[in-house]
Amino acid sequence: MRQNSSFLSPHSQETQKFLEPVILKRLQKEKRGQGYGKDYKPFLTVRDVPSKGRVHRRPAFTHNRIVHLLSDLELAAFLLVDWQPFVTDIREQFPLNPEATINIAKRLGIKHPAYQGVLQVMTTDLLVDFQQNGHHSSQAISVKYSQDLENARTIEKLEIERRFWEGEGIEWFVFTENEVPKTTIKNIRWLLPHMYSYDLNDIERMETFEGILQQLDANPDILLSKLLSELDRMQNLQAGLNLQYFRHLAAQNAFQWDIHNQLHTSLKAKDIRASEYWLIKDAEYVHA
Repeated sequence: MRQNSSFLSPHSQETQKFLEPVILKRLQKEKRGQGYGKDYKPFLTVRDVPSKGRVHRRPAFTHNRIVHLLSDLELAAFLLVDWQPFVTDIREQFPLNPEATINIAKRLGIKHPAYQGVLQVMTTDLLVDFQQNGHHSSQAISVKYSQDLENARTIEKLEIERRFWEGEGIEWFVFTENEVPKTTIKNIRWLLPHMYSYDLNDIERMETFEGILQQLDANPDILLSKLLSELDRMQNLQAGLNLQYFRHLAAQNAFQWDIHNQLHTSLKAKDIRASEYWLIKDAEYVHA
């Protein structure tokens, strides 16, 4: 069952007196933390909070919405789930019911997160929905650098968050830099910037796909970079153009390989497989 956001409005009088008007405005008028897919609005955006390191705004492969990620580590966690074909929705900076977290903090004897004496709405970095074999499930992911887990206050806040999701019947876990598979991240970063680098019509799209596929089938032991360079020469195109096309189409799932274990720089033609959907001309293409 999808996490219900109906708690966001209205709040009890007891809760409202603790929350700043600006927070209530985000929850109620701006409907932050509500919606699904492309219609979801994160409770926090890159403009709302200072962040450790760089922040990122980027389109999601899963639902084609601009997501707000508050650190490089959040970006890494997001890229991992966004690439999975069985992920149906990703909601970042998801707000937790303040009435529930306040009660949990009271039961545990822990101070609820506050700023200058004003209670804050707690958030979970990523709430991910999955659909596999007709079964729906969700996971809540808290993204933390491992050094932060040595801080007692951080552990207290994570325990409130853990108890909240336990009460919702949703699996929750902490994602640190130690969980980042570097090969996967390098491959995804190589591809995703090219998701919208071209906007090909139906004819252009299939001609480009089939031209590259013919080269792959005819030269199984050749490195991808050399193979596509030769295709540029054969087609009298600017050097590197077919490699750019390949990155674009692979980002659109036309071409696939074991991105978890093989880096793109070592790819040979035989390592790459064409999507069945593209082969039968039934693929969904994300237009720029």
